[in-house]
Amino acid sequence: MTTETLTKPLSKLADQLNAHLETQPPERALSLLDRCDRCIQHARASFVFTIPADPEGTGKTETDVLLCGHHTRMHLPALLAKGPVSYWIEPQQLMSIRGVNVDRKNTAKTGDGLTGA
Repeated sequence: MTTETLTKPLSKLADQLNAHLETQPPERALSLLDRCDRCIQHARASFVFTIPADPEGTGKTETDVLLCGHHTRMHLPALLAKGPVSYWIEPQQLMSIRGVNVDRKNTAKTGDGLTGA
């Protein structure tokens, strides 16, 4: 009997997200006015995709998809498989994906919670 622990290799998704997070600008690309395209929550990720040229000549060749944290995690593999031109994801939304290197924010508080101590 051995006491060695088994470690799973990182998934392709975790490797891809780690590579992207290294080059992603740290400043937030979204404002508090940006809302998820699927619900009313604040947007936590933005994906930009190319679209076919409109025959009516509007000239728009790209469109963006804004998603909240829940919908980002739900649809992330499918969105990345479609090959976005660019994307920005709030790093804290990726903490639940095993193997993604995200700095955890320190949310510990001192005191009893009733006073400012």
